[in-house]
Order: sequence, then structure tokens, then C-alpha cells
Amino acid sequence: MGMRRLCYAAVSFIVGAWAFVKVNSISGPAFEPILAACGNAEISAEDFARETGYHSYEPKVGLGVFKILVCLITQFLLELRETYPAGLLTWGGVVVAALPLNGLMTITAGRRGAKGPVIYPTIIGLLYQLLGISVIFPLIYNPSYYFSGAKLGVPVTNLRITAAVIFTLPVTLLTYFVFASPTNGYTWEVSAGILGGPILAMLGLPLWLDKSPSMEVTSENVARSNSAIQRAYTFLSAVAFAIYSYLLVVAYQTYGLAFDELWRDIWSEAGPSVAFMTIDTGVLYLGELLFIAYHSEWKAFKAFLMTPLVGPGAACCIVLKELEGEGSNALLLGEKKTA
Repeated sequence: MGMRRLCYAAVSFIVGAWAFVKVNSISGPAFEPILAACGNAEISAEDFARETGYHSYEPKVGLGVFKILVCLITQFLLELRETYPAGLLTWGGVVVAALPLNGLMTITAGRRGAKGPVIYPTIIGLLYQLLGISVIFPLIYNPSYYFSGAKLGVPVTNLRITAAVIFTLPVTLLTYFVFASPTNGYTWEVSAGILGGPILAMLGLPLWLDKSPSMEVTSENVARSNSAIQRAYTFLSAVAFAIYSYLLVVAYQTYGLAFDELWRDIWSEAGPSVAFMTIDTGVLYLGELLFIAYHSEWKAFKAFLMTPLVGPGAACCIVLKELEGEGSNALLLGEKKTA
């Protein structure tokens, strides 16, 4: 098992490192002037648009420390918004692929016996915003999970499981506002800043008061927790499938079956923001398959086969739901043997 951990950790780390190098080679040169403008202390937020020609941003949602990040992500999301439909498709792809992480990360962080970076999802989330989810999930989260001692099926509170579901709502609503609201309005400006800023990552801070890490692994707690987790992943898979279906409709209305034109717009001739998000979607999905494969290669292959039909988010949610059920059954069986 030790060699298995090492092998999966090494592969995942390499994937994350490749994503880091790739996204920086694509977006770095394009974002350097934007970063310089956002970091110019002599230009106030009120005068930013007039002085630089870039879009105005709301520094308050950066909570002071992340003001530059909010400025940068506002320009990033503006490019995605103005590159229709490629910007919507690639950002939506990341939203879909990331939905399983709402359950996976929130639940794992509260499991008794877990240790290491996985129990600090807020810090991981901030790193997602700073460096990209396609970098941090395979580079840091997966390797740390493999050595965390976290076990599938270990019970957590209903509060934590409910939070994992609720956390999908802000991202979904903010994505709608960013791609539907007029870009010259304050609603768009605030939505863009929150969507790429620190606030979303900090939503889980109240869960530090949650009692999951001290919960006893009893048959009653295991059964209750598993039942709630099953419902949570069912809900997340439904949301992921709905968004995926919408993205398929948008893609078909624009490109039909001309996959070469779609590929041209999201990768081969894409702007830096769109290309960045294409990498984010693909590498995040690969990282999730690696997470699943660590537990069961067959489950990872099953998720891969289901993906064209239901989308990456729903496919991963379905197999994560199965893995949780199997983990709970193993715990219950072990308790019966020791009774």
C-alpha cells in the first residue's frame, strides 16, 4: 500500500506541476501588463478604469489582502464573458468538473483520523483561487490525501454534509450573473470579484466549530452519515448533469458537429483566458480520476466511460457515491466482526 501511495502521489504531483508550467506559459505574458496595472499602488480603485483602460473592479470583495487578485480575476472573467461561447463553455466546464469537490473536500476535512492539508479546505481553496484549481488539486490535494489517513465511510455530521451541498449555490449563482449581467453594471463587477476572490474559499470557516472530527465511529453514525452523503452526491450529480446538458446545447447551437471549430475556439486559436480554463477543466478532471483510481481503478474507468453521457462532474459524483457506500459497508462489517 505504501508503494501504491507513492506512485499515485508522484503521478498526481507531476500532472499538477505540468499544469502550473503550462498555464503560466500561456497566460503569463498576456497577464503581465494587467498584473502591473492592478499592482500599481499609485492608481486608486476609483480611477483604475480611467487610468488604465481596463475594467473597474470592487476592491472590497478582496478583503484588503487580495485586492490585486480581485482586480486580475475581473479582467480575466471579462475576457471569458466577451469570448462567447468559448468563454462560457470553458468556465462552465470547470464549474461542472469541480462540483464533486464540494462533497469530497468538505466531508474529508471533517473525518476523524484525517491529518495534513486535507483538513484545511479554506487554505486549499485560497490556493485554488491564486494558482488555479488544475494546479493545486493534483499537485497538493491528491498527494496529501493519499497520506492523510482519511478513510471513506468514516461518519461526519449532517451539518457538514449539508454545507457541502449548499456551497454549490454561490458558485452557480455568481457564474450566472457573470455571464448574464451587463458588464458595465455593479452587479457584474461584484460578482466577478467574489467568484475569483477569497470570499468563496472562506465560506467553510464556520465548519471549524463542527464536531465531525470527534465523532465516534459507531454503526448508527456510519449508517446515518452514509445515507446523508448518498443524498448529497445524488444532488451534486443532478446539478452537474444539468449544467453539462446546458453547455452541450450551447455548443451544439454554435458549432453543431464541427468539433474542429470548437477545438479551435477553446484551444488551438483561443485567447489566454479561454486556453487557461481549457487546461483547468481537463487537468482537474484527470486529477479527480486519479483520486478515484487510488481507491479503485475500475471505478475510475467507469467514471471515464460515463463522462460523455452525463458529464465529468456527474460521472465522478456517481462513483464517489458508490465508493462512500462501499467504505461505510466495510466499516459496518468490521464492527460486526468485532462485536
